[in-house]
Amino acid sequence: MKSIQIKNLVSEMKLQGFYLCIEKRLLKKKDGSSYLNLLFQDKTGVIRARIWDNVQKLSNKFENGDPVAIKGKTYQYGSSLMIKVENISKATEKKYQKYGFNATDLIPKSKENPSDLWNKLLKEVDKISKNHFKLLTKKILNDHKKKFKVYPASISFHYNYQGGLVEQTISIIKISKVIGKHYSIDNDLLLTGACLHQIGKLYSINLGSSEFNLNKKSLLGNAILSRDIVNKYIGLIKNFPKEDKLKLEHLILSYQGRKEWQSPVEPQTVEAILLHTINYMDSHINVMKRDEDSI
Repeated sequence: MKSIQIKNLVSEMKLQGFYLCIEKRLLKKKDGSSYLNLLFQDKTGVIRARIWDNVQKLSNKFENGDPVAIKGKTYQYGSSLMIKVENISKATEKKYQKYGFNATDLIPKSKENPSDLWNKLLKEVDKISKNHFKLLTKKILNDHKKKFKVYPASISFHYNYQGGLVEQTISIIKISKVIGKHYSIDNDLLLTGACLHQIGKLYSINLGSSEFNLNKKSLLGNAILSRDIVNKYIGLIKNFPKEDKLKLEHLILSYQGRKEWQSPVEPQTVEAILLHTINYMDSHINVMKRDEDSI
């Protein structure tokens, strides 16, 4: 089937297509029955959708953040174009590639060239002075290069476009270098944490490959996934200092800041506080600037 891009949809159009579900909410009608309020995205835009019938059955077929294959019809609701979904299922490469499914069609691209961003990142890594931190960071990034260059930093909030992860990583590094000069800190630790604290997103964000379908790993959360990946690589480096390992683990596990924000622990070192603060600030400013650009 040929997926119709969101920018080409018009009212009263029957369609089959592939989109990214970036919002899924179960709501109640006036009569008390349930319906699903959805928000779909592809690289050309976003559109609201509703599931009115067979709600529970269809809801069980996908989760928020999944690429989906849908069948339905567009309709006009006030000034907004919407989709009435008749059927829906999670889209994977294994099942739908022969029908034209490509996950990269669902996510907008960074305005920056991905190869240029990658080269900028590697130049920053080369400036890490402690050899064990530099070796660790280079090995992890090079082993994940293909995904790290194209993945978003999130599905529906900050840097939610192709290349978003590497773009945000560079931004956090630049901010860390400026702020780090103001405090007496371990700059190499902070820069290593800036590079690696989101590496788990390459496994927790579902972009349609069966490799990224919901599994035990993705249920752990990004911080723990990132910590586990980093620890695996630390185990391959001879005589990696135990104290630096512990400090780096803490940075990764605490970068989300608060336990109510799904952070396994809260920041307890200066470097951890800085990484959390910089990540939080940079994420929200990215969203604000993106919204301003769209006005």
